[in-house]
Amino acid sequence: MIDKQTLNCEIIDLSYDGRGIGRINGKTCFIDGALPTEKVAFRRNNQKRNYDEGRVTEIITASEYRVDPGCKHFSRCGGCSLQHLDHRQQLEFKQRQLLSNLQRGGLTPQRVLPALSAPQWGYRRRARLAVQRAKDGRFLIGFRNAGSRRIEPITQCPVLSEPLPDVITMLPQWLELFPAAIRVFEVELVSADDSFAIAVEASRFPADEEQAPIIDGLREMGFGAGQLWWKAGKQARFNRLDSGTDPLTFSVNPDIHLTFEPGQFIQVNGEINRLMIAQMLDLLPDQSITEKGTAIDLYCGTGNLSLPLAQRYGTVIGIEGLPELVKGAEENARINNITNAEFAVADLSRSVGLTSAYSSREPADLVLLDPPRNGAAGVMSWIAKTQAKQVIYISCHPATMIRDAAVLADAGYKLAAAGVMDMFPHTSHIEAMALFEK
Repeated sequence: MIDKQTLNCEIIDLSYDGRGIGRINGKTCFIDGALPTEKVAFRRNNQKRNYDEGRVTEIITASEYRVDPGCKHFSRCGGCSLQHLDHRQQLEFKQRQLLSNLQRGGLTPQRVLPALSAPQWGYRRRARLAVQRAKDGRFLIGFRNAGSRRIEPITQCPVLSEPLPDVITMLPQWLELFPAAIRVFEVELVSADDSFAIAVEASRFPADEEQAPIIDGLREMGFGAGQLWWKAGKQARFNRLDSGTDPLTFSVNPDIHLTFEPGQFIQVNGEINRLMIAQMLDLLPDQSITEKGTAIDLYCGTGNLSLPLAQRYGTVIGIEGLPELVKGAEENARINNITNAEFAVADLSRSVGLTSAYSSREPADLVLLDPPRNGAAGVMSWIAKTQAKQVIYISCHPATMIRDAAVLADAGYKLAAAGVMDMFPHTSHIEAMALFEK
């Protein structure tokens, strides 16, 4: 049974997920909405053996770094957790978290990279919105409520890039044009450099006679320039429904532009992605040293990092687990007239296919990897065996990077540099780049 009484507590730190940490009678309390140095009143909503959880009901003494959230849905939406903390302090919090976690893992970088930062609003070019039809027939669209599966309906989202905030406002009205027999599960919004897309995941495709009102509805609402994509059932990829043929594109630097489809992974923060690529290139030796060398890009996707590397290395080998992404990378290399990058499919969860993808007896000059949140345990031993001079690890979950780095340390690699990238301002998510050298 949860104790509903209101308690007072002084906050001494932030947890990894952005909650304030306090103690009452020696027991740790994790409190949503609280910041270090504050005294708050809170109500417990969960009691465990070793800790309690709660939510702020009153700020008794506020932190000097507390700011007004920029979104009216902040306290309920599960999308952001740190809008109430000054953005500069968010960066310092993330950098401290990374360095502290590295230290606990026995790693101390020889150089701390400055935190990569960009505009804190209007940065997110992709969002997946849950959809639910209320009993009165109205559509609710939004993100999952923090701590539950309930949808928090939203009418604005200031972290989305243009024109997605305007698209959100018209989505419920547009969804009412759908036949009642079609159940909509999610809607993905994507903002590209030259266009935007709405991608619907539903119970079935609209019949031919049902498509016209849906597509015409977009035009009537002023969004006729947008692309409409759809998938249903067990389909892995979206199919385009409108009559347009121009692809979605984004630039990674002035010379390289990539095409992609809804559902494919892209870094959601375009400006940080460009800064990340520039920093990656800055960590490499002079081009006179690398221009005849070989770089291997694991989890290469559609070439986001491989193709910029191809401007520096004689040969780049991109390796990915999904065949459709490899095809996309090959197409992006062709579009950008890059001929020294090749791509291969391999099972990166078990290192199957890696040896055939890179069979040279010469050590690679660089291995770059940008794995998912669960890390790269399946390929770390293979990376160590390549004896690459440098390994650059781009991580969206530092805990798994630190786990994986133990294999590199055992193989004689040192952590030369590390730092955070503010890919997701106003959230507690930490993205990091680490350079290991033999």
